[in-house]
Parts: sequence; C-alpha cells; structure tokens
Amino acid sequence: MLSSGDTHTDVVEKALAWLEASSRMVLVVDPGQRTATVYRSRDDIRILTEGDAIDGAGVVPGWELPVAELFA
Repeated sequence: MLSSGDTHTDVVEKALAWLEASSRMVLVVDPGQRTATVYRSRDDIRILTEGDAIDGAGVVPGWELPVAELFA
C-alpha cells in the first residue's frame, strides 16, 4: 500500500526488486488513485481500476479479488 511519503519511483524500484528476488507477483495498492498495480515481470505490469479484478493466475490458482473490495 502506498503511503504519503512514498514516491512513484521508489515504489516501482521496490516492486522490481521483489521480482528480482524471485517474487512471482507484486501488488501495489494506491488508495489515492483507487488503483492496484500488478507486477508480474518487468514487461508485465498492469494498472487495475475499481471495475477490474486481481487474479492469482499462475501464482495462486483460482484466487481473485475485485479491486473495489480493497477500498470498501
């Protein structure tokens, strides 16, 4: 979850560092923009809005969470 002291650049660098450390998915929630950014690789980054759902794909098969529920 982003906090008020986080810069966009810092958060992206941290997410990519987690991926480089063998994480298969990193989720960054931005309450101000009401979005969730899903990082699966340096080339697979998706910004989701309240109408979308996060899915676990190959990381947590069958898991899905509507982005709107993050802000309920």
